[in-house]
Amino acid sequence: MSQNNSNSINDFVRDLIKSRGLDQLDYEVVVQLKADLLDRVENRINAAILVNMPPEKIEYFEKLLDQSSPEEAQSFCRRNIYDLERIIAIELAKFRSAYLNV
Repeated sequence: MSQNNSNSINDFVRDLIKSRGLDQLDYEVVVQLKADLLDRVENRINAAILVNMPPEKIEYFEKLLDQSSPEEAQSFCRRNIYDLERIIAIELAKFRSAYLNV
């Protein structure tokens, strides 16, 4: 994940925490909550990437993940997954809706 995407995901999680009013909890609790939410969001995005990756590209993508930088893997995804940004946006919207119960 690139630095810009990482910052965007961090902002997304921070907004979720604030929307639930959990930003007023003890600092250590908020830090742990943020880490847990980041993991959950990243897992959801990764699952969406795998579902939308052309089947013939998955084996190469797995090797790329093991041997290349996150930026290279992200570039590969952008080249091989049609409308990746929209797919990610949809997953984030679904996550927000489920987390906030809206």
